[in-house]
Amino acid sequence: MKILTSTPDLKISAENHLIEMSIGEYSKIAKDILQNNDLQRKRVRTSNRSYSLLKDDIKVGCVIPPIVLAIFPTKNIEQFEVIDKNNLVKSIEKNGHDLLILDGLQRTYTILDLLNEVEGNSQLLEKVKSIPLRIEVYTGISKVGVLYRMLTLNTGQTPMSTRHQVEMLYSDYKNGFDDIVFITESENRVPIAENEFRFSDIIDGFMSYITGDYSPIDREDLVNIIKNLELLTKDDKREDLFKKLVSAYYKFKLKVNVIANGWEYEEFGELRKRSFGKNVNEIFIKVQTISGFGAAISFLIEEGLVKDLNSIILLVDKIKQKNIEEALNLMIRHLDEIQINAKKIGNEQRMYFYYFIRSLFNEANDGYLDVEKSVQQAYKFYKANMLG
Repeated sequence: MKILTSTPDLKISAENHLIEMSIGEYSKIAKDILQNNDLQRKRVRTSNRSYSLLKDDIKVGCVIPPIVLAIFPTKNIEQFEVIDKNNLVKSIEKNGHDLLILDGLQRTYTILDLLNEVEGNSQLLEKVKSIPLRIEVYTGISKVGVLYRMLTLNTGQTPMSTRHQVEMLYSDYKNGFDDIVFITESENRVPIAENEFRFSDIIDGFMSYITGDYSPIDREDLVNIIKNLELLTKDDKREDLFKKLVSAYYKFKLKVNVIANGWEYEEFGELRKRSFGKNVNEIFIKVQTISGFGAAISFLIEEGLVKDLNSIILLVDKIKQKNIEEALNLMIRHLDEIQINAKKIGNEQRMYFYYFIRSLFNEANDGYLDVEKSVQQAYKFYKANMLG
């Protein structure tokens, strides 16, 4: 195993190392990656004929396109272990479970299958194991950098959905962080405490943030996703956007809860459907609210109306307290109207919260840091959008 070149990748603030090793050396590393790394996607059983041809080509010594790996930041995202060309080879040999295959998963499975098939033919086995293989390895790469490269490399012949990739990359947070608790699908319970969220809802909110779209993604526009990801990471490629977005939303939810001062919606027979929520926690724990928040913040950053997520976190403290109870009562009535008239209730509720957050954090808007005015404007923009 030897390093041929080491080149900075300025796009994602990482280092790209081109390594040459034998198929035999790679097979040992690959087994560690596939067996020990829970983040690595599973095998996709397609194109059997093409991979059968690749096996035959390898036997005669064909040049295989480079496989792309990353030493994945599995621990604290802010504390990057310094891995450079001086200790890279040793780190790869020692820590295969920290590697992630960004491109070349099916080629990897094909190589391992071939070695198993020719195990009884010692001469052919040694020939195959000695064939040189070029490997690109990224070091010092953030989770956002990994996601960006996975999207641009398209991750194999059958790409995962962006949502699947996001859920995979951030699965080490599936139980939460700091004092925030995530509830997984397997727990099968409703978030009750103000610091609890469904992990799947948080993932949807983050997807809305990186796509700029509050709606659930049915058909992905990969180019726009990549462009948006570039924009959101333009200042610091190493920023943990997922953690930052969740922290911003949690702080916002807590702020509303504090200024609402124990507000609960009281039924006066004015609603025709079940109330969207009877208190702040019930309203702001839902995926419609979280996704609206993510998409709105993405819009504000893209349009240059706020600088970044840190700016949002600072603005949360400045949200005004006046008429908060009236504002929340009005919000419930608006959401009741949406339930009655909407063709796609969930989508239109997301849209409502999208406009609410846009109004609340846009300095040029009458609703800037004013919950009551933002609620009024959210419904106005929602109605105008539906008419248009």
